[in-house]
Amino acid sequence: MPEKELTLVDRCILVTLMVKAAPLPQTYFKNVAGISLKPEHRSRLKSLGLIEVTEKPRIVLALTDEGWDRATEELGAEPPKRAGAAGGTLYVALDFLRRLIDHSGTRADDLFRMQINRDEVVAPPVASSASPAGDAVALIRQAYHELAARPGDYVMLADLRDALSELSRPEFDAALVTLNQERGVYLVPESNQKALKLRERAAAATIGNQDKHLLAISS
Repeated sequence: MPEKELTLVDRCILVTLMVKAAPLPQTYFKNVAGISLKPEHRSRLKSLGLIEVTEKPRIVLALTDEGWDRATEELGAEPPKRAGAAGGTLYVALDFLRRLIDHSGTRADDLFRMQINRDEVVAPPVASSASPAGDAVALIRQAYHELAARPGDYVMLADLRDALSELSRPEFDAALVTLNQERGVYLVPESNQKALKLRERAAAATIGNQDKHLLAISS
């Protein structure tokens, strides 16, 4: 991909999505990451096939497989011209991450998808398809596709729990952890916390020290 196609802001958007390893509402980029994400950035990255954009009930950005590959290229890359002090520092940190990944033999997406619990970094458990957790994953996938109007739409976990009352909460949550490691699966918090109903708050799954309320599966 020619470098001129991506601005520094474009690259920062991709890197932010890679490091967080989860779909992010547009408000996150401005309010947390300090990135001025304009419609043209979103449109360019989408047209290049690097991100998926969900616009209802909120604007949410997620990396595609191509986006993951392109974001990974920024690890160890030279900072673009006019990156400034902050940009130069960013690429020093990215170069360190590239050397860490090369030394450990860990894939970039596996590294960023690790959960951080207090002072311990743990890789989420991966269940085989023959295990009860694997059965729960299949049931959640099936229920999602029955509830979603189309693949990629967000469905409340509260509705999924109601549809799968035969699953215990530990079984359901363990399956969500497994699903969360798969590409094309997005677990996100409700950006408008005030809009949450009591049952929707109660149905949240805590993953990576954050309550998730919505699930989307793009395929």
